[in-house]
Amino acid sequence: MKRTAVFVVSCVASLVMRGHAAGPVRVHAAAPLPLALDDAYKVEKVFSLLIDPEVAGKGSSPWLKMETDRRYFGALNSFERRRRDGHSYTVHWGARQTAPAGLTVRFEYRQQKLGSQVQAQEVFYPKVSGSMRTEFTVQGDEYYQDGQVTAWRVVLVESGRVVGLQQSFLW
Repeated sequence: MKRTAVFVVSCVASLVMRGHAAGPVRVHAAAPLPLALDDAYKVEKVFSLLIDPEVAGKGSSPWLKMETDRRYFGALNSFERRRRDGHSYTVHWGARQTAPAGLTVRFEYRQQKLGSQVQAQEVFYPKVSGSMRTEFTVQGDEYYQDGQVTAWRVVLVESGRVVGLQQSFLW
């Protein structure tokens, strides 16, 4: 039993030391930032996934069925499955050089019932270089109360300025 606990602690410690953050933090007031795009930082691709049985219906794609099963894994009842319904965004991004002050990946989005109000989640990476992946979710109560995500954008922020950007068509 002690070996397992030590292994888990060492894995968590190694992830923190390599620059991985614990998870997205909700931003209460997403202030606009100055634009200073840099070729050293790039948002390569954003994969979006909507899991809602009422909207999506039965998926015909084997990939969609597998991904839905993966997201629902461990949900024992309909309440737990409902908490996992919603939008999921996997952001693939990269940095060719290490940011001296760290790098923040910010996910800004608008939802159906909130109109033009912008909400944001962000993850801070103290040291980062190479290809990275960050996942953001709008699930459960937030999804059911405020509606589907209608527009989104991913922003890479270094020292208070935007150095990388990718956005949806409707942004």
